[in-house]
Amino acid sequence: MQDYKKHPIYGVAVPGPGMLWRFRGLVFDPERPTKEIKRLESADIVYTSSEEAEEHAIKLCQAWIDGLKSGSQRDA
Repeated sequence: MQDYKKHPIYGVAVPGPGMLWRFRGLVFDPERPTKEIKRLESADIVYTSSEEAEEHAIKLCQAWIDGLKSGSQRDA
């Protein structure tokens, strides 16, 4: 887990079909770090390595937080 703009975030590689990986990104509440406020995932996007899936998840979490901070995100 790492922090991004005071939000704890976590990127997870989830085993997909065959030897492929899916991603799951989790964003947690900065005031209550055990409370998940956003989950980012897609069954349509797969990667050949778990590292790529985790990196993608982290980037999506960061982009979501950036949108939240700029006011373009309406809900958590």
